[in-house]
Amino acid sequence: MLLAFFWVLLAAIMLGFYAFPSKYVKGYGVENLWGSFWLFAMIIVPVLASFILVNGLGETFAQVPSSVFVGIFFLSMLWGIGNLLWGISISKIGMALGFSLLIGVATLVGSMLPFFMGNLDQLNTTAGRVIVLGIFIIMGGIVLNGKAGLLREANADTASDTSSSKHMKTGIIMCIVGGICAAGFNLSYHVADTIGQIGRISQEQFGNEPWIARLAVMLPSFIGSGVVTVLYFAYKLNQSKSWHKFASPSSRKNILLIVVMALVYVASLLIYGLGAYSLGALGTSVGFAVFQTGCIMIANILGLFSGEWTNAGKRSKYFLYSGLLVMTLGITVIAYGNFISY
Repeated sequence: MLLAFFWVLLAAIMLGFYAFPSKYVKGYGVENLWGSFWLFAMIIVPVLASFILVNGLGETFAQVPSSVFVGIFFLSMLWGIGNLLWGISISKIGMALGFSLLIGVATLVGSMLPFFMGNLDQLNTTAGRVIVLGIFIIMGGIVLNGKAGLLREANADTASDTSSSKHMKTGIIMCIVGGICAAGFNLSYHVADTIGQIGRISQEQFGNEPWIARLAVMLPSFIGSGVVTVLYFAYKLNQSKSWHKFASPSSRKNILLIVVMALVYVASLLIYGLGAYSLGALGTSVGFAVFQTGCIMIANILGLFSGEWTNAGKRSKYFLYSGLLVMTLGITVIAYGNFISY
């Protein structure tokens, strides 16, 4: 079990770092950078990796009811929409509040719904109730973290008018809806692995290692999300007439950096899948809560070291440290609940 938690936390750390190479991409617009990234991360890398590494991929999928794939595709499209809504909303409400809201809502929805998709009986056990308690403790920590972000942004810009207030409300609504949609990632994984049994078929019938079988489990989810995000950025590239930037002198280096980002991003999700699988029946509830919490903790710790909170003020830092402490407590409670469930 400890190894499973290690995989989930490692995945959170990797996801927290995946965008770092984007700082060195030159000569690309936002549409060029993120359009290319989503193309590689959601379609090219997972498709190539699946066909190269997974034995019996087609034969595995042939045994899964078509209704399961419909569910996976729908939920994964929601995941893609959630990513897009979050990207738009942070321009209205700021990174700190946007990140906390998105992950908070996605954690609640993505962790709790699996209980109602085949594990509802776990709510009648001590372990199940402890895990749910841990999830709500984490939610409390995320709320504190969001408050810290609001205070930090208030210190950075005290100006306020009707227009900015309207933008804030719109951004918050978009971010909450985006958080609900973003939970489609975990729910599509749950449908593929727990209901569709794709991982079990891939391992037992075709001898794939658990981490390789996660590719088979996640491939349909990547495709669904990829369709949404790639089409959106293709539209934005046409709108801004930015296609010519792919011919810039630095394009070869840029594409290499974007491929590295995509590899780290895909690897982080696969490692999360391995951790969730190793955590047992409640892995998609336990693992997702730890995974999302780990992401927000890593993002804020990196922010502390990079100086983002230097001028945040004492109250803001108090809420930040309190939030991190409460989230750590929540992870501990979840780990204990999963331990006594064995």
